[in-house]
Amino acid sequence: MKNITIAICTRNRIADITKCIESISRQVELYCEVEILIVDDGDIKKEQLHLFEAILSKIKCMKLSYFKKLKAGIWLSRVECVKIAVHEIILYLDDDVELDDPYYISKLLKNYEDDASLAGVGGIAKGLYSSKIANALGVATFQMSSSLGKLSKSGLAGSIANWNKAKSNFETEFFHGCNMSFKKSSLKDMKPLSWMENYAVGDDLYMCYYASKYGRLVIDPDLKIIHHESPQSRDKAENVSKAKVVNHYYFLKMKQAGILNYGALLWTIVYSIVKEMVKKNNDASIGYLKGIKFLLFAKKESI
Repeated sequence: MKNITIAICTRNRIADITKCIESISRQVELYCEVEILIVDDGDIKKEQLHLFEAILSKIKCMKLSYFKKLKAGIWLSRVECVKIAVHEIILYLDDDVELDDPYYISKLLKNYEDDASLAGVGGIAKGLYSSKIANALGVATFQMSSSLGKLSKSGLAGSIANWNKAKSNFETEFFHGCNMSFKKSSLKDMKPLSWMENYAVGDDLYMCYYASKYGRLVIDPDLKIIHHESPQSRDKAENVSKAKVVNHYYFLKMKQAGILNYGALLWTIVYSIVKEMVKKNNDASIGYLKGIKFLLFAKKESI
């Protein structure tokens, strides 16, 4: 069985990452080497790292690696993981994720063993759901596609809300960023991107785009995790909303999208502004308005 690096990019979430590591230590039927790679934008003390090592010592094949970054940013953390990961298969888990299935790693690696054409394998977060009305609205506003594995016309991944309905593996253009794996060699084109330095919204979309050049991407619905996701970003709503626009613009540009795709993105943003105004989320509305200003008037970087 192939060896694997589990990459956890984190910033000052000790309680969350401890639960994540504890869940990894409960994996069974491992016939491979497992590197737990923590890439830290915060300040994890040595005593805490020793505790993590003690937790992982229950399984002899697991080894903890730690890297303290000097420049913060989740995109840079993702890039750094590709540079320093020991093994060819990299599983990216968010620090607020728990592996609910003790056979998760063995199931994941079996996908790569069975199909050499795969560049990446993604999983599902439990609890996601979208009603028929929500699906219709999502498709109408270009937030989601009617196909499970397809991005919307504006480059959004809203279809992820329906992944729990899948019964078998399906091909996809995108992964859920909290639960995704790649062959390290398929991410070799990743590099720092100036617009992704602060608010790397959609970083998983970029990674999947890079990886898709080297093989197929599939979702295995058996690879389920529990995601203790905060309902609110730790960053300012205005900055996050603007970043959604900017990052999706450059994502479409990277994909050499057509004018209709940019029009779809503009329509999605207009809908988002109205929604946030109704909810009285003024900061988010202002961020989206700044995003429209960027789309229409700002000088764009070349890719």
